[in-house]
Amino acid sequence: MHVEFSKRPDGGSLALIDRGDGVTLRLRSYERTGDVPHDAVHFLGERALGITEGLWGSIRAGALFESIEVVGGRLRHDRRQRSDAVRKVNARWLGLAETVVGVLQQSVDRDGGATRKALDAAWGITQSTPSPFTTAQATTAVEDLRALRDRWRRLGPEETIPYTWRR
Repeated sequence: MHVEFSKRPDGGSLALIDRGDGVTLRLRSYERTGDVPHDAVHFLGERALGITEGLWGSIRAGALFESIEVVGGRLRHDRRQRSDAVRKVNARWLGLAETVVGVLQQSVDRDGGATRKALDAAWGITQSTPSPFTTAQATTAVEDLRALRDRWRRLGPEETIPYTWRR
């Protein structure tokens, strides 16, 4: 799946998504609250931490959300049922991803480090099992997000930041 993030004139963000199945989607952020788009933090954080059933893995699998519009291609005839099924199966991880991504968002906004300890604490809010995240994954997430923040600050009105989801 290929995703390109861009700035909206009002300061929010858009993500143009080529799902790889002939469907192109546009994800519109709800609002701009941090230094980088929350949906991009989801993308880089989930990718670095190996969360395959969070927001981006769900979109890849066919989940649709209110903030997504179809801009190209044809959806499957059973798109609503498929979306509902994906969201139901991934519900636990969608919630966990939101919690973990919140830690990453705060880290990049405050120019701190989302250490494994902070991610473990976020995990422990809702889970009794040990956190699955490694120090290397946390480090990769922070480095990727700092690079995104630097690129986002310099991004012009007609420019995009492309990423690939390989899961």
